[in-house]
Amino acid sequence: MSQSAQPSKFTRRFQPCHPLAQYVIAQIDTLEYRAQYIVKTMGYPLKHTMPACERLRHVLSNKHLGLDGSYMDKYFSAEEFLAKLFLVLDLPYEPFAEDIAQIKDEIAQGSVPQPRYRLYADVDFKFDDNANWLSRWGAALWTQVDLPSGFAKLDEAARKSIIKERIRTHYQERGSNVPYDGAIKGYCLIMELQDKEVERIEYDLPKSKSV
Repeated sequence: MSQSAQPSKFTRRFQPCHPLAQYVIAQIDTLEYRAQYIVKTMGYPLKHTMPACERLRHVLSNKHLGLDGSYMDKYFSAEEFLAKLFLVLDLPYEPFAEDIAQIKDEIAQGSVPQPRYRLYADVDFKFDDNANWLSRWGAALWTQVDLPSGFAKLDEAARKSIIKERIRTHYQERGSNVPYDGAIKGYCLIMELQDKEVERIEYDLPKSKSV
């Protein structure tokens, strides 16, 4: 449910970044509830009205609905805040439990550093004295084997299958035409986590260039 072009006086401070927030804001418009009334009914004390209203604005304008812990207070946890808000607005919470679980999963995935993989050919180049740094840099680029986007999120079996296929393709296309009279000795996969190498796996050459 989308917002109208001209937000009402009840919701003009909210800038929803999530469809569920749009749904909640539409309900606030329907009920014509002011933010002060909402937080009071949720159970916030009078002296905490302004910070509570600010938290409400943040939650309904945050792409994670505040479930990322970006705005907290001593009265409600992130999920308790949403549950209480739904109750005050007479909205059923259970039908949206799956959406909320998905948001929490996205937050969890984003907080875990993702590994970075690099696959390259181990090449013995025969550089002569005329090979400057630019030539060596170009040769190093030649050894790189592209991996698909999202490779790190695949399971181990899928990654192994892709590595095998990419090695075969690279060797078929380049094995007989290595610059600087070089020879491919094998392949190597490096896994890095937060710019530090944590694993290195070496692979033999394919059995033949026709494989």
